[in-house]
Amino acid sequence: MNNRYNEIEAFLEQEIVPRYDAFDAGHRRDHVHHVMHESQDLAQYYPGVDRIMLLVAAAYHDLGLEIGRDVHHTESARIIRQDQRLRQWFNDEQIEIIAQAAEDHRASSNHEPRSIYGRLIAEADRHIDADTIVRRTIQFTFKHMPGLDREGNYQRFLNHMAEKYAEGGYLKLWIPESSNATRLNEYRKILADPVAIRQKFDNIYDQLTNNNNDTMTTILKPGIPVALCSDHAGFATKQAVIEYLKENGIEYKDFGTYNEESCDYPDFAHPCALAIESGECYPGIAVCGSGEGINITLNKHQGIRSALCWLPELARLARQHNDANVLAMPGRFVPNEEAIEMVKTFLSTEFEGGRHQKRVDKIPV
Repeated sequence: MNNRYNEIEAFLEQEIVPRYDAFDAGHRRDHVHHVMHESQDLAQYYPGVDRIMLLVAAAYHDLGLEIGRDVHHTESARIIRQDQRLRQWFNDEQIEIIAQAAEDHRASSNHEPRSIYGRLIAEADRHIDADTIVRRTIQFTFKHMPGLDREGNYQRFLNHMAEKYAEGGYLKLWIPESSNATRLNEYRKILADPVAIRQKFDNIYDQLTNNNNDTMTTILKPGIPVALCSDHAGFATKQAVIEYLKENGIEYKDFGTYNEESCDYPDFAHPCALAIESGECYPGIAVCGSGEGINITLNKHQGIRSALCWLPELARLARQHNDANVLAMPGRFVPNEEAIEMVKTFLSTEFEGGRHQKRVDKIPV
């Protein structure tokens, strides 16, 4: 079993988990890894459970977010049923159990999970932690309702808490051996105290909007993620950038690639550019081996001003003089530390306007 488990785990980490990088901050790699690990821990109480099937269900459980939040549970099941790669390890009956487990995990589902696999995934997905619940709810509102101010955000937060986590809410727990019940009771005590819950909300809201870092005071827009793209040669640099953004609580959307297998940079540059042009993302960070190919591709789009930089000073000038909305970097020619410095500079430098504005206005064809 160990060899088979290791083989499938490697497949999941290389091909499935990276897809979570494109989701909102509450549903990225740290979330799917939590569900994968927590479900395995809970499985110790159920010796008849196939740990490998459970691992796959956990890894795929939120992939349906690629289609939409409202249907993500059913879309996750569809993705599992249609993924032919799984058939080298599982038969039709096993794949159906895995798909049902993913489909049944949603807290607002109107029916109980159909198997122990669904109950384990649903329980692992709950992650009852007061700070995490508050943070994820605020982050969701930033992304999907960016027009709400602090008070609007707070009212939406209270409504969601009442619907899901308060006494009588739709959240259900399925595994008695889990510690979720104790943590949920503790969180309900905080919810019942108007002063305590408002203080917790304000503290986390301030962390997310201020972040105690210089980059948040300049070109980043609340609720609008930074767009990322790379090819295989820029993948490692992009991962270093992702770690920096995560550490600083900066939203991002990764348009790929998701591994170091050889690929074509236009396949990732074009979707990234379109997201920036539409206003879905701002600004962008792009990396390929030399930086040239991905930069040329991005600049084929009328609304893109991508600047190829290999020094922080060039990143500063690209923002000040050219109002660049994408930072392109040569992954094979700059160390990660230098790349991060360029990112910091790019995100913290305003466009000077003035004499530069008329020149920028003449760029579009």
